[in-house]
Amino acid sequence: MRVKNTNTISGLVQQFKPFIQGIWVTSDYITDLSRTKSPYISSKKLAGAAALEINLDSAEKDSTVVGVSLNNHEGASFTLFFKPGHQPNSLKTNWPDYEVNSNFYELGYQIAGGDTTLLLYHYNKNNQVIDSVKYIRVLAKQKDNDLGYGITYITNKLLISGNYELTDTNGTTSNISFNNEGKVSGFTGYETYYVNTDFEAGPQNDLDQFSFNIYTKQQKDYLFKIKGDTLNIYNIDFSADSVHLKWGELKYKLVRRK
Repeated sequence: MRVKNTNTISGLVQQFKPFIQGIWVTSDYITDLSRTKSPYISSKKLAGAAALEINLDSAEKDSTVVGVSLNNHEGASFTLFFKPGHQPNSLKTNWPDYEVNSNFYELGYQIAGGDTTLLLYHYNKNNQVIDSVKYIRVLAKQKDNDLGYGITYITNKLLISGNYELTDTNGTTSNISFNNEGKVSGFTGYETYYVNTDFEAGPQNDLDQFSFNIYTKQQKDYLFKIKGDTLNIYNIDFSADSVHLKWGELKYKLVRRK
């Protein structure tokens, strides 16, 4: 049902809150990552407003601030107004089109087959939709202030999270587990893991990277590849000019346990 202008602000908040509250990641990235198994290859799908954080619990009287992970590299925000947009179930925003000032954006939701998706509609000055970006909700809320957390979370969930039998270079085996939040269990000396998803800055940032105990003195950095049910973790080598990453020797082979 289309939102009508006669609706009150509180009525719009109550209508939209169950459907737009949460942490959203562009569906193009999620779909592509499921296919490639490579954050580096799929990072091209994170251009622009890559992830959104919407919390209507902290809404002001007539608006709320939406957090944006811009290009999965820097934080930004825009204001979502509780004013009906041009689409059914959409609201107006102040997210700018930096190339054409007369263009504008609205944020809305759609429900199909019981699944809710978020859409950022892009309009021209004639109120015609130029394009839109679709988002999938990955979390109800996040634990920290990193606007890229949703991207990290869904990357972990799709690629890494699960139970494995690990074999090291000495042939020693052990059972370890990774969860969606970046925690490791069963691997002596390691408590956390981190999969890099931000490839905007360089050099030495052009292959899929996997770190243990990031931001600690015990941090260990590797490269990784996924093939079927096997996660291979490699040492890192560098090109002669130290600009590019290169695959080193296999360090750990992890096979998913059923």
